[in-house]
Order: sequence, then structure tokens, then C-alpha cells
Amino acid sequence: MRKLLVTAVGLVTLLTAVPVYAVDVNFSGEVRVRGFWTDNQTDGNSSYDDSTRFADLRFRLKTAIKAGVTTGVVVIDFANCFPSAPSPTASTINNTASSLGDTGNCRFGAGGLGDSHNEVGVREAYLKIDLTKMGFVLGRQSLKLGHGIIFDTTGDALTVILPLNGSTLTASMIQVNDANAFGTVPGINNDTTVWMVNLGMDRGNHVINIYDAYLYDQTPATTLGSSFYPTVDGPLTTSPGPFGNDKIWINYLGVSLDAKSGSLNLAVEGTYDFGSLEAATTAAGPDIRVGGWNLMGDVTADTGGARLGGTVVVTSGQSPSAVGSANIADISGNFQLGNILVNGEMNTDRDGSSLSGGAGVPGGIGGAGLFAVKLHADMMPSDRLDVGGAVIFGQTTALPCPGCSNRNIGYELDANGKYQVDDNLAVLVGSGYLITGSGAADFYNVYNTANLGTPVTGSNSNIWKLSAKVVFTF
Repeated sequence: MRKLLVTAVGLVTLLTAVPVYAVDVNFSGEVRVRGFWTDNQTDGNSSYDDSTRFADLRFRLKTAIKAGVTTGVVVIDFANCFPSAPSPTASTINNTASSLGDTGNCRFGAGGLGDSHNEVGVREAYLKIDLTKMGFVLGRQSLKLGHGIIFDTTGDALTVILPLNGSTLTASMIQVNDANAFGTVPGINNDTTVWMVNLGMDRGNHVINIYDAYLYDQTPATTLGSSFYPTVDGPLTTSPGPFGNDKIWINYLGVSLDAKSGSLNLAVEGTYDFGSLEAATTAAGPDIRVGGWNLMGDVTADTGGARLGGTVVVTSGQSPSAVGSANIADISGNFQLGNILVNGEMNTDRDGSSLSGGAGVPGGIGGAGLFAVKLHADMMPSDRLDVGGAVIFGQTTALPCPGCSNRNIGYELDANGKYQVDDNLAVLVGSGYLITGSGAADFYNVYNTANLGTPVTGSNSNIWKLSAKVVFTF
């Protein structure tokens, strides 16, 4: 009996000595239903029927459990019931394809009648640890540089956050590909890793971010399948073999600025990329220089009754005749310019689109780079209604394909509306009409000829797109 009393007293003493943290559990999420109707977006030619109408569904459920200094976060959504966009012609930090092809969207008709969708994926799963002097985010998490023009995605990473007298230093190690993750050939080190550092300085009326991302891929052109090797027109069109290229490294340097002065808002970002695809042996071929650059600027003025602004986006492009070098500059899949240009929302969970996809990829221009000017305006006739429109001119910075002689993509006219039914439910509609130029015609002619097997000319049909979305957030 005495032993039981001693044991009980000991347990009480231990429990009262150890601090007990209250557990805070929060649920949030989104359910979104969208409908699309578009024509000529994949072939630019009204002589061939690519008109499509469909609806899709996405749900996301976020669970956050906080106890003491630690928060565990899990975000789940659909998996594998709406395939990712076609493989791009260049895959870099901006545009990587998951080996599972998950997008989070599920097209109506994927589940049949009477069936349940049991394919659920974990989009994010991480621990967030907030200490007095620093913080950590460990696991699959959202990652973004600047305004997201080159990098805005989720990834498996270890992140350290360090406050520095009004500034914040963030460092991440992102594991993009592990050769042995799916039981591939043992002993082959085909890992792909990105080390990323960002210094953020918030000065009230302006915020500056200076960042550097270093990508290292140890066997980029192997049959084991890395996500990060350029296969652009020119010297890299043919893979040198299973172990032909030893490694690729790319450094991404960038700076972004957000500033506000009165009714004016300014957002600017620029990046410079450089690196090398280094051959393992001289027999595998010469080393290839890789690089590129991106610029983005937006000015918006709030006049009280309306918001007026202009956006400029410029990225370097790959010349079809280039030898010994490859352009790897691209735009993040989450960066959206218009309803058609740089917009891949039809076949991905992302709102924007990489530029490196072929003509059959909505928004893709074959890695030829982009020069675009957008004039936009929107207003709120009531507290719940927001309407707007935009005019966009676009052209490639390099000729978009071998045999092409023009760079003019064309002019796009957009109209959008959003009605906030209540605090949780919103209805959005949008339309886009792209008056294609001679450069788009050349590009689509080459694409259609390659895919249809017979020469195709006259791909100069205009492109249009309609969309409607119902979004419930909680």
C-alpha cells in the first residue's frame, strides 16, 4: 500500500512539475467548382476542332494543431484525377512536374456514377516551431520568392527563419528529387537540391526582398529522371545517354520591391540566372552554359472610384540557332498575366503558367521568352461587386521555333467580375479573347505540322475562353 501511495505522490509531483500546454485545433479550407469553354487554345487553327467545355472540382482541407511553440499543419486535396499539364520543353526551378502528376483538381466525369473519390493527396505537411530568437518550418511546405514570378510552389524543405532588427533572414534546403525515394537503382546519386536564402526588409512604406537560390542536380540527363534539365532547341535536343551529363548547377539571383506612396502602389522584381550543364566526359559532349533573366513591374493607382494600372513582364528566350548555351529563364506556374496568356488554370491547380510548354500547353510559347505589356482597370460598383478589364500586348523575345520568322503573339482583351455573396461564398466570371499575331501563327503551324503528321499552314485563328467559378472558403 505504501508503495502505491509513494507512486501516486510521485506521479502527481511529476505532472504538476511539467507545464501542460493547451492544444488549439483549427480547421480551414476551400471548395471550388469551375467551368470552362474555350476554342483554338491548343492549336490556334479553326480548321481543327479543339473546342472544349468541362467543369472541375477542387477541395482543400487544412488542419492546424498548436501546442506550446509548435504548430503541426496538414493540407489535403484530391490527387491524380486530373492529369498535370503536358511535359514542358524546359524544366527548371520555375516548372517541375511531380512524379505523381497531382494537381488538386478533379474533372467532372472522373468518378463515374455511385463511386467515391478515394484518391486524396497530402499537399502540405509540416511542423512550424516558433522560438524566441528564431523559427523553423520542417516538412512539405509552401515556398515563394519575391512576387512569385520565378518561384511559388510547394516542396519538401527544411526552413530556418531568423529575425534581424527589423529584417528577416530565411534559409531553406529544398529536396526536389531523391534517386532512392522510389526504389530506383541503388548507389546512383541522382539527387536534386535547391538551397535558397532570402533577406526581407520591411520599412513600412516599402518592402525589399533580396534572394539567391542555388540548384544542384547531380545527374540531370539520366534515365532515372531528374526534374531539372533543359531540353531546348539546339544542342540539348538529344539526350546524351543514361549517364552522359554529370551535373547541372544554376544560380538564381533576384530582388523585389513593393512600395506605396499616396494612391500609388509599385511592385518590381528582377532575376538573373546563370549556370552550367557539365558533361561527365569529353565523349559525352561539351559543357553547356545555361542562364537567363526576368523582369516584372506593376504600377497601380487608386483613384477612389477605380484602380488603374500597367504591368510589364519580360523574360529572356531561347534562340533556335543557339549553340553552346541554353536559356532557362521562365515564369512560375503560379504567376498569372491574363486570362489566356501565361494562364494554365485549365489543366493545373495553379492560376498561372510556365512559358516553357509547347503550343499545345495553354500559355506555353516553347521557351522563347516573353515581352508583354498589360493595361488593367477595375472598380467596385458596390461593396460586394468587383468588375474589371485588361488589354495585353505580347510577343516572344526570341523566335519561337525553328523556321519561325515572327515574334508577335498578338493582343488579348480580358473582362472579369467577382460577386461576394457573403463572407464565405464568391462567384467569379471571366472572358478572354486573343487576337493572334503572325508569330503565333508561325508557332502553331510548326506545332500542328509536327503533331498531325502533315504540313499545316494558316494557323492564325483567334483564341477565346470563358470561365465561371464558385468558391466557398471557411
